[in-house]
Amino acid sequence: MRGSRQADALRQRIVDAVCHEKIFPVYQPIVCLRSGAVHSLEVLARWTDPELGPVPPDDFIPIALEASLLPLLTLNLVRRACAEASAWPGVPRLAFNVPPSLLQDAPAVRLLVEAISGSAFPQERVCIEMTEDELIEDDATAEKALGYLKSHGIRVALDDFGTGFSNLVRLSRFGFDELKIDGSLIQRLATDRESRKVVSAVIGLGHSLEVAVVAEGVETEAQASVLRELGCDFAQGWLTGRPMSSHDVIALLTATPASTLSTGLAPLSPYLRQHQLSSLYTGAPVGLAFLSPDMRYSAANTEFARMVGRPLSEIVDAHVSQVYAPGIAEWILRESRQILGDGTTSTVEFRFPDRDETFLVVGTCVTDETAQAIGVSVVAIDITDRKHAEEEIRAREAIYRGAVELGPNVAWVSDGDGKLTYISPAPHEPEGGTMDARMAAWYARMDPDDRMRVHAEWLAAIPTQDAFETRFRLRWFDDRWRWVSSRAVLRTTADGGRGWFGVFTDISRQVELEEQLARIDPGIDAR
Repeated sequence: MRGSRQADALRQRIVDAVCHEKIFPVYQPIVCLRSGAVHSLEVLARWTDPELGPVPPDDFIPIALEASLLPLLTLNLVRRACAEASAWPGVPRLAFNVPPSLLQDAPAVRLLVEAISGSAFPQERVCIEMTEDELIEDDATAEKALGYLKSHGIRVALDDFGTGFSNLVRLSRFGFDELKIDGSLIQRLATDRESRKVVSAVIGLGHSLEVAVVAEGVETEAQASVLRELGCDFAQGWLTGRPMSSHDVIALLTATPASTLSTGLAPLSPYLRQHQLSSLYTGAPVGLAFLSPDMRYSAANTEFARMVGRPLSEIVDAHVSQVYAPGIAEWILRESRQILGDGTTSTVEFRFPDRDETFLVVGTCVTDETAQAIGVSVVAIDITDRKHAEEEIRAREAIYRGAVELGPNVAWVSDGDGKLTYISPAPHEPEGGTMDARMAAWYARMDPDDRMRVHAEWLAAIPTQDAFETRFRLRWFDDRWRWVSSRAVLRTTADGGRGWFGVFTDISRQVELEEQLARIDPGIDAR
């Protein structure tokens, strides 16, 4: 049957269905987006007529409302659902969507509370949902009804938020415990930036009021992923579970325990994230800034302003060209647009002309959930002291190089177990090389036969902790083979440990003289 004939048939049978409680409850899970635990179950009405078959709620609810039967239908559902839920495992909540006519009538509100308290189901685990339209009809009556419900420990939620015209004063005044975002705003969430902006604003509004936020109509994992990123607390829809019988709910709760009765507000909601970032910007010991795609600083901290050398008020909301001299501004614009275009991270050392400070600047492309670039995050670190230390080390190494070129000695250090940890730089050695490469080069220049012998002598000397001395052949820095003496003593290091401090000395001339003396008088031990 269709159209008016179907409506007439429903009108004839709806009284019997409501009065004899043939309309029964089913339950749709509302789950925590972070943990997947069941937070609550919304009670939905279902009716299967012997002649008409399954009748959709969109068909019979308006007929029941027209016949003034909707309050009775709701009370029947509340009593039956609370009775069934009393036997469920865990501590799930029940959510009921009640009609405006019930909330606008004080005796009916009392009957609602009695229907809940008449079962063994705790009142504090019940949430009554209402739409924005219900608040517009009569503020005073609605406020009184909500106050009565909350005085009995019953929670209240604002349903279908984002589709009505309730103002923010009314939203704050009524003290809701939850906001439910209408499913129409969720449908394009994963692909439409404007939808994400609206949903993000609603989530931020809810959390600023310390109210949990539920997204309705969640059907895909992509939508759920975006909601998690935006800090939404709970989700309801086909993705998290279709309406089910009480028997199926028991199986679900047995497999997936319900969450605790805490509100479960996301720790990094947009609202909290805003204040967290504000605190980080204020107290960070490094320069922080955010550059929008139009090349304006939408945020910066005082340390960044100090580094730039301008008041913070002249940086935030200003274009790059307004902050820096033309040459520097052109370079920053070019680098920033390159970062946005490539979606990459750039790290450079930067020094302003005529200033001593050196800054390590890291620019990172920031994207939204659809990988669209929304700006450049800038982190600037003052590395002036480090640069000065590096310059001092290079100067000292230059002195070492000169000393080695002029003299025959090269200093070295090893730990207590004999592992080399330092060798002073050699002449003509390229600057910037690592210590490991330097030590490897020394080993490579040793005569292979001497290398094995010296290693054995060194291992034998370590346990005795006596002064160590040996000699070996080495291809010196001018590529000529020379004799080298290695001497070392064991000393206490700055950190309280023990280490060997030694020196390599070119003794080629000494060995040559010893050999000459041995040829003159073979009986003399020149060494």
